[in-house]
Amino acid sequence: MTKSTKYNIIHLSDLHLTSDDDASRTEPKIFGSLKGMNDAFRKISRSAKVQEANLILVTGDITDRGEQAAWQVFWAAISSANLLERTIVIPGNHDVCCLGLRTPAKDHAKADLQKAVIGLSMGQKHHRFPWADLREPWLVIFGLNSNNLGNLNAATNAMGEIDYFQLEAFARLLRKYQNVPVKIVTLHHSPNIPEDETATRRQGPTMSYFKRLARQLPQDQRRAIRLLCITQGVRIALHGHLHRSENRRVGGVRIIGAPATTEPLSNIDPTYTFWNYSISQKSYRISYRLCAVKIQ
Repeated sequence: MTKSTKYNIIHLSDLHLTSDDDASRTEPKIFGSLKGMNDAFRKISRSAKVQEANLILVTGDITDRGEQAAWQVFWAAISSANLLERTIVIPGNHDVCCLGLRTPAKDHAKADLQKAVIGLSMGQKHHRFPWADLREPWLVIFGLNSNNLGNLNAATNAMGEIDYFQLEAFARLLRKYQNVPVKIVTLHHSPNIPEDETATRRQGPTMSYFKRLARQLPQDQRRAIRLLCITQGVRIALHGHLHRSENRRVGGVRIIGAPATTEPLSNIDPTYTFWNYSISQKSYRISYRLCAVKIQ
C-alpha cells in the first residue's frame, strides 16, 4: 500500500440473522416484525462497497437469538463473499441472550457467553475480551464485550456492562499500542447516550429515560471508557445496538453508531445503510460517510 492510498473500513451492525430464512426478527411488535435479514445480508456482503473495503467491522447482534445455525448463516455468507480474512466481529446482546424468563443461577453468565464464543470460533475470530488486532503498523482495532452477562429475562437483555477486570485489561492494551497512530475501539453498546437536553442541543434524536436505562452501560463504565480513549489517543469509538445512525464528538473522541444493516429504510424501499470510514495513510486522517446500497 502506498502513502497516497486510502484504507477503507465498512461498519456493519445488528444483522439479526436467523437459522430459518423465513423467520422474523425478535422485536417488541406483535405484527409486522422484520423478515428477510439473511437474504439481505447475503446481497449486502456482495455489494461493490463492501467488496472493495480493506476491512469489515461488525459491532454485534450478528444473530437474533444466539443460535449456532444463525452463526452458520453468517459465516457462510462471509466466506461465500470472500470476506473472511477481512472481517472483525464482536458479539451483541442478542448473541449473548436470554429472551424469555428463567430462575437465577450462578452459571448463566458462563452459558450465555459460551454461545457467542462458539459462534465467533466458527470463523476463527477473537473470543477472549478485551482484544487488540494490529491490522497495519499504523492501525489497531480494540474489541470490548459490553454485554450484560447473566441477565434473567428479556427486559434486562439489552442492558450493557463491562466489568472492572475487562476495563483494566483494556487500559493495558491501550498502553501496549500507545505508539500506533490510529486506534479504533469497537463495542456493541454506546459509550454515550445523551440525555434529552443534550440530544436536543446537538439536534439529534432523543430517547426516554427508561429506554436509555435499558440500553446503555452504567455511568461509571461509560466515563471510564471515554477517559481511557481520551488519554490514550483513541481516534474513534464504534458501536451498534440502537438501530440508528449516530455521529457525535464527545470529549475529543468521535463516537459513531451504526444503523441495523439488514433493516431497509422502509417497507417499500429495499435500500440498506451502513458507515464507511476512509483513512489516509499519509496523514492518518479519518473521514466518514453513511453509505446506501439498494438491492432487489
